[in-house]
Amino acid sequence: MIRLYYLAVALILIALSACATQRSASIVTDASHELWQQRQQQLSTIDHWNLRGRVALYIQGDVHNLGLSWNRNQSHSTLKLEAPLSQGMVSLESTPSLATLTTSEGDIYTGKNAQQVLLQATGWSIPVEGLTSWITGINHSTTDYSPDIDASGRALSITQDNWRINYLNYAPTKLEAFKNSELPQKIYMKHDNLALKIVIDQWQNPTAPAPSDIFPVFQ
Repeated sequence: MIRLYYLAVALILIALSACATQRSASIVTDASHELWQQRQQQLSTIDHWNLRGRVALYIQGDVHNLGLSWNRNQSHSTLKLEAPLSQGMVSLESTPSLATLTTSEGDIYTGKNAQQVLLQATGWSIPVEGLTSWITGINHSTTDYSPDIDASGRALSITQDNWRINYLNYAPTKLEAFKNSELPQKIYMKHDNLALKIVIDQWQNPTAPAPSDIFPVFQ
């Protein structure tokens, strides 16, 4: 009986030691903050991609499931949101001086920036300009922000412009500019009664061919 007692104590100590090792491996250090700064600098240079995924948009208890396609380069951005079963689509094209939103019904809205036009056309106040940085896992540079990072210098969450952006998962990318690291795969962001869950299925270079159907079933 005594031997069994000591054996049990030894196993508990080993388990606690393993837990302590795991916790220490996840401790954020000065080196973690240096990695975060390096990550910010590197990711801020990425201004082109072909992104495909899914969005769940939560507004006052209602949920809208949408397919997402976003092709972006230095001077032009095309973001498409499509409802399932051909129930409608919006295409938002942006340049530094003009944004144009076109619906599947043929309605056209124009304005100075993408957020303004999207709000005018749909009533959704989504900060598209901020999302350009947030979707890569960093803050944008024009307003104050508060980050929460992990030991490897990746963002766990960012609070900026009254939005909280939580990064739930990262995955490898095919982007040439960042092919040796990871970019966000699952993001949850919330502001007041508006929230978005974004699942990114593909990060590719803008020249990559895109399938014709952009809407898969959201899970």
